[in-house]
Amino acid sequence: MKTCIATVSLGGTLEDKLDGIAAAGFDGVEILDADLTAASSSAAEIRRRCDDLGLTVDLYQPFRRAEGVTETEFADVLQRFHRESDIMEALGGDAILVVSNTDDDAIDDRDLSASQLHALGEAAAEHGATVMFEALAWGTHINRIADVEDALKRADHPSLSLVVDTFHLYAVGDGIEQVHALDPRGIGFLQVADAPWMDLELIQWSRNHRCFPGDGEFDVLAPVAVVIEAGYTGPLSLEIFNPGYRERPAADVAAHGAESLDALISRLQYTTT
Repeated sequence: MKTCIATVSLGGTLEDKLDGIAAAGFDGVEILDADLTAASSSAAEIRRRCDDLGLTVDLYQPFRRAEGVTETEFADVLQRFHRESDIMEALGGDAILVVSNTDDDAIDDRDLSASQLHALGEAAAEHGATVMFEALAWGTHINRIADVEDALKRADHPSLSLVVDTFHLYAVGDGIEQVHALDPRGIGFLQVADAPWMDLELIQWSRNHRCFPGDGEFDVLAPVAVVIEAGYTGPLSLEIFNPGYRERPAADVAAHGAESLDALISRLQYTTT
């Protein structure tokens, strides 16, 4: 399987992160917009660095407040989306992560969200890209993968795909039954994170306590196995928000992540054969 890790999982400069990720043996990387903004290198220079290191840019993320907004604001959303897609292209990527609206003023109208997602799909197609749409567990109206699938089916655009994230899946009380219910053809990206079970505000739990597979208490293997058995062939990507990891050398954390992902893949091969 193609392995990937999000730069948010590591500390240090973006350049240090990429070096550590490549040294650990990952195939690809998710680049966080804030990491790129803070980097001393341009997007084109980061692309060349990734090429030299043998890394593909599998996802550029995140794009927020994309749906559930007024039509007046959505004109600005489209302009912002094109600017971010230009950056994604400069990085050599062809997929951008769009997350569900988490603001209090998000409009509770699934058809409106679907129409806006369709428009984003049209915009992504102009860049030769795919929108990977993800439900954040604290999303105002779209916070489960079933919500995402419903919105994408209504949006009905080939440049739109669904993200399965194991943290968000379990954080809202879902599990493998909800993954089994998905149309496998609509799954575009698979993000993997473990965590301890905690009684915390969802965003605080997510941003501070994620960990690599096997270091927490989630049954990460089960939903990943369902997605793989359904025919998913994209990257298996680690997206780990944990301040403790970011305090350690990037190379050490990347190596730990690679070992945990290799162990998960070994278990997957045993489970799915």
